[in-house]
Amino acid sequence: MNSLLQSVIFSPLASQLNQVCDAIKSAKLVQLMAPADLDGILALAQLEASFLDNSLHYRRRVLPPRKHVARGEIQELPEVDGLIIHIDPFHETQNSFEITDNFIHLFPLSVEVGFEGSQKIHHGAVDCVALCSALASILCPEGVRVRKQRSMTIAGCWLRQSMDSNYDPVMSMLRDHLDDEGSIDIRPLPEVPSPATGMIPGLPERMLKRLSKGWGGMDVDERSSAISELALPAMREDGLSTMRLEELMWHRAMIPGVDADIASQLHLSGIDWPETIDEARVHASSIADLLIKNGHL
Repeated sequence: MNSLLQSVIFSPLASQLNQVCDAIKSAKLVQLMAPADLDGILALAQLEASFLDNSLHYRRRVLPPRKHVARGEIQELPEVDGLIIHIDPFHETQNSFEITDNFIHLFPLSVEVGFEGSQKIHHGAVDCVALCSALASILCPEGVRVRKQRSMTIAGCWLRQSMDSNYDPVMSMLRDHLDDEGSIDIRPLPEVPSPATGMIPGLPERMLKRLSKGWGGMDVDERSSAISELALPAMREDGLSTMRLEELMWHRAMIPGVDADIASQLHLSGIDWPETIDEARVHASSIADLLIKNGHL
């Protein structure tokens, strides 16, 4: 794996990330807390994997999901001993974490990124899943569980509302970083063995099946033309941003050896999420176990 801190996304955040890791290493007990939402559990599993790989003493505490916390209300945390790490994926994006002696509040951080050969500065946000993946890579870069979950680093980007804009620089750069290091393979839709149906409004499923069968015998121009024709009905529908549609058509993030791409996994997991607090917490904890064990949903 290539160090995430070498990326222009994370390098400005290195000081904060290292400060968090220092606090974790010096703590006798860490209370790891996250809401019972897919966003929170994806982040929690990244960090928990590094705790297990490093044999750190910790406890997992799954909080009520966001829908059960009133808008504007500060979520109450249980009173416990040790260092509390509260993963808060739905918190307003800010410039720095909240860090005190026995409490670390993790939430999305704003960043400015630029591309080689361009003077334009892009503004974006690094979500909690990616941040926890970066923390995990500092705590235990060669950990078996950490490496297994590396591919899912990009999952939080996909779940964020910023993907509903025309361009998310953090998503694009993180996707390219993971692709370059071999953690994911980027494939067009016809090359995905088991994509989830219903993700693209108006997508002609029969046309996709025919295209997938003939894809191997097509040249670059034929493939480009076929994908454009396949996407045309979806472009007439509401509900998908240009960036989401482009990612779903051309840039499916595949975990090597897994038939379902990451966007499909997230889509299917979100459909089955329980409604009640207790059921959601139990389900979320089971999902965390699955992620730590398998590295995917």
